Amino acid sequence: METNSKKRADSGKKLLRVLWGLIFVILAAVLLSQHFKHVSSQQAAKPSVRLYPEQTSASSQSEKDYLANRFKPLKAVNADTIAYVYAPGTKLDEPVVQTNDNASYLVKTFEGGRDAYMGTVFMDKDNQKDFSDRLTWLFGHARGSKAGDHRMFNDVNYYDRQDYFDQHKYVVIETPERRLYYEAMGLVIVPEETAFYRTEFKNDEDFTGQLRKIYEESRTKNSAIDIRAEDKYLVLSTCREEDDTIRSNLYLRQIPDTELEEFLAQHGDQLAYAPTR
Repeated sequence: METNSKKRADSGKKLLRVLWGLIFVILAAVLLSQHFKHVSSQQAAKPSVRLYPEQTSASSQSEKDYLANRFKPLKAVNADTIAYVYAPGTKLDEPVVQTNDNASYLVKTFEGGRDAYMGTVFMDKDNQKDFSDRLTWLFGHARGSKAGDHRMFNDVNYYDRQDYFDQHKYVVIETPERRLYYEAMGLVIVPEETAFYRTEFKNDEDFTGQLRKIYEESRTKNSAIDIRAEDKYLVLSTCREEDDTIRSNLYLRQIPDTELEEFLAQHGDQLAYAPTR
């Protein structure tokens, strides 16, 4: 009898320990559940974060898609197409070609016809088509009163007025690879055979020295421009209607990649393409 009572007592103790163990497990599960709900609610309350690299990647891909669609039809019309140039707020809105001479496109139109007052905007034969040279030249006719529109580089001559210059300082170049942005430095009026017409320079001082001389002689200019050897420049060159032996040369500084984010934040809304041709 005593042995049976002891066995029953031991069994009761074991059952009690099992019950306490179950209670402990249930309480622990409840507490953990409450903790995870609290953490989840805090995480849900945090705003989502957009990562700048993702935005940059999306924007870059968007630009590539735009440029692919932009140049496919242009190249289908003219295989010499290398770029597109436009100046927001003006009628300057033209495809750009390049060939192995600087004469053909003086009379040859983009579509392949012949028109002495039209031709096609073309890059100097000695320049790199990706605009990587220190100084890149684009040439185009100024149709003026000889034609009933403002095609080609007619509007470049308007930059000889300071008010017009100040209101239209920016030019955009689109290539099949990327967009390039330029800010006008100055407009100089020179003889057709000017010594300023160069595509190569001996050294940094040779390059900046010429730019400073051009700036000094410019009829209109940008007082905010700081001439530096590491910068690249673009020239839009056209004839003057009052004298076909002189030229209007508009010099523009390329916005370097190190300044591009700030530049686009300040001026991006002024640079959108609006077709005029």
